[in-house]
Amino acid sequence: MHRPLLVAAVLLSACRPAPPLSKQPPFDFEAHPTPSPEAFNPEANLLAQWGEGGVLRDFWNSGAEGSFEGVDGVTIAYRVHRAVNPKAAVVLVPGRTEAIIKFAEVARDLVAQGYSTYALTLRGQGEAGRMLADPDKGYVAWFDDYVADTHRFITTVVKPEQPRVFLLAHSLGGAVAVLLVDEHPDDVAALAMTSPMLEIELGGFPAPVAASIAAGICDASDGSGYTLGAGPYAEETDFPKNTVTNSLPRWTWKVQQLHDDERIRLGGTTWRWLCQALVASSRAQGLGKFSSTPTLLFQAGADTIVKPGGQEKYCADAPRCTLSRVEGAKHEILQERDELRNLTLSRVVKFFDAQVTP
Repeated sequence: MHRPLLVAAVLLSACRPAPPLSKQPPFDFEAHPTPSPEAFNPEANLLAQWGEGGVLRDFWNSGAEGSFEGVDGVTIAYRVHRAVNPKAAVVLVPGRTEAIIKFAEVARDLVAQGYSTYALTLRGQGEAGRMLADPDKGYVAWFDDYVADTHRFITTVVKPEQPRVFLLAHSLGGAVAVLLVDEHPDDVAALAMTSPMLEIELGGFPAPVAASIAAGICDASDGSGYTLGAGPYAEETDFPKNTVTNSLPRWTWKVQQLHDDERIRLGGTTWRWLCQALVASSRAQGLGKFSSTPTLLFQAGADTIVKPGGQEKYCADAPRCTLSRVEGAKHEILQERDELRNLTLSRVVKFFDAQVTP
């Protein structure tokens, strides 16, 4: 469906019959001994790897850049790294504020495990086109435009090259992924998510109150103003106060990327984005019972950006979903300390490998 009325969609899903699928046992990671966490990139020399002539920068530069026209002509950028004799394609869908360059290390690790990677921007952030004159404002007109762009990418760019497609999505990308597999179940063969945005942390505001305030402002305006406490991009300078990772090298690497390229920076959210995100995430958390897609959901134990309840509801309802809690991890699990990040990637690859050779 194009440009849906998401409130109506929430109501309709409540009346929709679930398929007669029984809940399957959780995925057994111990039954798959490889790859071990040690097979993935260490954080210790990450900045040297990203320096001029470093192996990570050379890997990233070797990827094929591309773009296509998303909904309403917004330019959506992507980058492809092809493995030799790939097992499958892995589409990487980032979170809010994230550029695809941030996933260079993840892409390199996955290619080393035999997966071609297709890293996709989401409209209004990173390397993608903006919809407002002020590029700092986090804005989307309709949440379903994220879904439509991702569907177009998979069907027109990825599948013509590699028909077996897996999805690895983070945060905002996780909410997009849940809606995608519901609307287009044939797009992907399996889904892995880290910290999916299925229930937003609202800082003490009850969700109905926050939704009511946001909806009132959106109804009274175009929703392009910053939400309370939000503003233009400001460079991070205080690692101990960051809310996304315990890894100093990976945090420093992200800050360096944003310092070096102002085009990929993004500031705070607008009211329109919040209105759309609140309704979409509420809808997404109730879709698990309709999904037959093999799903692996990683929950960050120290997450202060999204709440665990929506993730737990979705995975409990989804017949083929396994929830893996990563204790001690902040929101960005794939940019965490080695013992958290590399364990997670090891489990992602074990899960994907099992879908290739069940």
